[in-house]
Amino acid sequence: MKAIGKMTALTIALAMAAALLFGQQAVAAEKVYRLKFQHSYPPTLSFYNKTGANFIKRVEEWSNGRIKFQVFEAGAVASVPGMLEAVHNGILDVSQSWGGFYVGVVPEADVETGLPMAWDEAYEVYDAYYNRGLRDVISHAYESRFNVKHFPAIISMKYAISTSKPVNSLSDLKGLKLRAIGAYGEFARDLGASATVIPGAELFTALQLGTIDGLIYDAEAIVAQGLDKFLKTSIVSPNLNAGAGQWLINRKVWDSLPKDLQQVIEDAVQYGNMASAMSYRASAEVSLGTMRGNGVNLLTLPKEQVAEAREIAQGLWDKIASRSADSAKGVAIVKQQMRDYGRMK
Repeated sequence: MKAIGKMTALTIALAMAAALLFGQQAVAAEKVYRLKFQHSYPPTLSFYNKTGANFIKRVEEWSNGRIKFQVFEAGAVASVPGMLEAVHNGILDVSQSWGGFYVGVVPEADVETGLPMAWDEAYEVYDAYYNRGLRDVISHAYESRFNVKHFPAIISMKYAISTSKPVNSLSDLKGLKLRAIGAYGEFARDLGASATVIPGAELFTALQLGTIDGLIYDAEAIVAQGLDKFLKTSIVSPNLNAGAGQWLINRKVWDSLPKDLQQVIEDAVQYGNMASAMSYRASAEVSLGTMRGNGVNLLTLPKEQVAEAREIAQGLWDKIASRSADSAKGVAIVKQQMRDYGRMK
């Protein structure tokens, strides 16, 4: 009887321990991670309402509510140029932004966003990042300098040179003052224009007052901000850049997430993001139709001018490659991709 009593006590103890462990696991599984998320563009733009909003929705749904985002508008917690530092310091948990704002501290961002005249379509961006190793290069560039986890945000823009004066060829761009960021400012100067950096919120006034003669900007963003009313011409073909933005997650926050929730975010980026890119591109095509309807001349450059622009762009790629070891690796990946596509020798 004593042996039976001892066994009963042991069984009860084991059952209690198992119940306690199960309870702890259940509590851990039900923990909700509330993450501070800031956008870098206004809600009217597809980078916000397609790329960003769909990412937020997918992560919250695919995590069964175990990840929740507290969403802040651009500038609410940190300035857009200050978002990288804010995530690094844990002031923000997650940011969605554009690498062109950070080239001063991450020179590889010029490769991250898309080299001028490299990627025409979203699948090409995906190919470079996920099939050819560009993601590892760009992530290392950020993660080796800052306390962040980096993810590419594939977009699918129609990135055009748009002007308030009639333009019929590349030579007509000479002397014009264009708003262009990062490598695209250098590209504008190489084409004979001058370049200036103006915040997106000030573009309407800059065009209205004639402070600038045009801009290198996404067609969808042009229409969303009502900028097309000031434009005469938009060089839409070739597409200068289908584009990639970024999500950055504070490294401590990322490491605190269970593996299954980390996988949710990985899937929302790699697969869900491509669905958003298709929606983004549809918005861009609608915007091109609006621009055409409002009298903007949507210009396709002849083959010889495309070749001229591509030669100028590829000369710029070499300059970008010289700025860091990771920049050189990234440019080499894109060059090989373009050789495989038959666009360069």
